[in-house]
Amino acid sequence: MKNKKELFVFDAEMALFLAVMSYKAYIVHELCTIELPSHYQMKHEIITDSGEIFGFIAESEDFLVVAFRGTKTMDNVSSYLDVAQVPYTYVTDSGLTHRGITKIYSTFRDALLADIKQLYSNQKKLLVTGHSLGGSLAALFTLDAAVNTNFLNPILYSFASLPIADEDFTKKFYEEVKNSIRVVNVHDAISNCMTPLFFKNKPLLNLPIGQEYQLNFKNRRYIQNHRILCYIHFLRTQYPNEYKELYSKYPGFFPDTSHCE
Repeated sequence: MKNKKELFVFDAEMALFLAVMSYKAYIVHELCTIELPSHYQMKHEIITDSGEIFGFIAESEDFLVVAFRGTKTMDNVSSYLDVAQVPYTYVTDSGLTHRGITKIYSTFRDALLADIKQLYSNQKKLLVTGHSLGGSLAALFTLDAAVNTNFLNPILYSFASLPIADEDFTKKFYEEVKNSIRVVNVHDAISNCMTPLFFKNKPLLNLPIGQEYQLNFKNRRYIQNHRILCYIHFLRTQYPNEYKELYSKYPGFFPDTSHCE
């Protein structure tokens, strides 16, 4: 039986932890393996029909973490540029979403939901995260999971996610998902400017997902304002106590972010 939905507040330690998990989704794509904290176990990779790895599922005693990576290939770029809107068919009355990103989601959706249902426990919270394109995939999955699995109360932290949906989708999303944070750098041109240009005459077709939590950091190279490593670096400096706590609990967990200084 499903429990009542609960509302949680922004958690800086969780944001830092999930930012690193988003980064590790890129590493899984590159190396097919990652190092996780000792009490976490890799359960499944998130793999498309064509064999492309888009992230992973990890499990601990208290949490199930689903992490998605962003763009890594020219095919991913092409999908991002496929900005037409299509019905989001996995949840009734949920409006329209970005066609290219929704197509990617459809290539692993059934297998991912089957894995999540198999791993369900009413003792665990479902944490979902992703960066850039991965943040948008995370939003599509979070609504799907909230409606179509027993994880009634998933928690989403996305980073630099891309706007992907119309008003009807966002309305349905906020009805079903009570805990969604979109962490975004105010100087991140890719998240804040590029996609909206395609919809400048119809902005309500292209809305971001998640309660916005703004960061404010600026690097000389504009692309650094979008990279997940630089998001991690800024969160580390913004929340030093939470960083020290995680660093002591999970030695070796944090990547090198010195190039973002």
